[in-house]
Amino acid sequence: MTYTVFLLKKAFKSRLLITSLLLIVIIILSLLAFNIKNKNSETLITNAENQIVFDNKQIKQGLPDRSQANQDNIKLLKKDIKANQHIKYLIHKKQWQSAYKAQISYNNGQLGAENNSKVIDKQLVNLLMSENYRCNFLAKLNLSEQSRTSPTTGISFSIFTDQVISAVLIPLLLIFNLGLLYDKRFARSIDKDNLLPMSIGTNVIQNIEAGIGIALLFVLVVIVTSFISASAISGIGKWHYPIAFFDFKIPFNLYISQGNLIGPILIMRILTVCFIVTFVYFIAMIIKQALPVVLISTIGLIGTNLVTPYFKPLAKLGQYLPTSYFNGVNIVSGQLAHETRNIHFNYINGIISLIVWTIFFLTMIYLIMKIKQRSFDTNQF
Repeated sequence: MTYTVFLLKKAFKSRLLITSLLLIVIIILSLLAFNIKNKNSETLITNAENQIVFDNKQIKQGLPDRSQANQDNIKLLKKDIKANQHIKYLIHKKQWQSAYKAQISYNNGQLGAENNSKVIDKQLVNLLMSENYRCNFLAKLNLSEQSRTSPTTGISFSIFTDQVISAVLIPLLLIFNLGLLYDKRFARSIDKDNLLPMSIGTNVIQNIEAGIGIALLFVLVVIVTSFISASAISGIGKWHYPIAFFDFKIPFNLYISQGNLIGPILIMRILTVCFIVTFVYFIAMIIKQALPVVLISTIGLIGTNLVTPYFKPLAKLGQYLPTSYFNGVNIVSGQLAHETRNIHFNYINGIISLIVWTIFFLTMIYLIMKIKQRSFDTNQF
């Protein structure tokens, strides 16, 4: 039995690991239940219904006013109601292409009115432009629509899950589990691994292998649970279904096939957990106590990840920090680069940063253990 297997068996006997896996499953199923409940939110039919209700209220409020300007406004509102009712009808009949084209025509009318107004709402214009791109994409593929904010199909929900929980929950659970696992090698600050009949390099590799094995198990549970649970209820979904893509030079969203993001997201997730394992192991080699290791790792990894987009000095140089790439969806889709106005937050820089920092901490771990081994041998002599 290799030392890696021994460490994994030790980890699997821990209640913390079992609890962590159950927590992941419960959170994912809760997210799916929430999305199913809100599956009609942010859809064309819901937006049309809300607009109709709003227009009817405006008409009722304006009825007492008999001025020509108000009567003209009521006519426009009735025309708006008719357009939204037509969109609703097409969606109910599952005439997807016609519904999307009708929505694009309606949006263009809104854009025309906005451009003719004295004060232009740029946020509204960008929203309508983005919606036109999405509708065009869906019309070409003749696909039924799902909620933009609460997807429920297998592929879409898996991407949604990665974006919502994998950037914080998985690192946090890994920190706790690895902090406990690596702390067990120390007894009153004495490294018991020094007594093992193996080289320093082999010891480092097998400890890291055990950590990566646990980390990949977490990733696998997230992927399998989210994909299978959503697919069982709402179907697998379409590989080419559109997902928002943020271009640094354009103020509104473009759309690409969601399947194009799956490979890069998965690579980012694997590299991320590998980096987290080496970082926690490095801290454990220095601190040698579980609680401080967990605290320092949480601040260093999750704290930095959460603060970077909102702290300008970090946002400007954040492309060099591996913690900036924990949210693979935001990186691959260009969302983080768009929000921080830093074009260097991209997939390639993410891969480079994660690999370089992982190698750096592996090297530091080896050097620390080498120094400690020499000190141990000297004391023994």
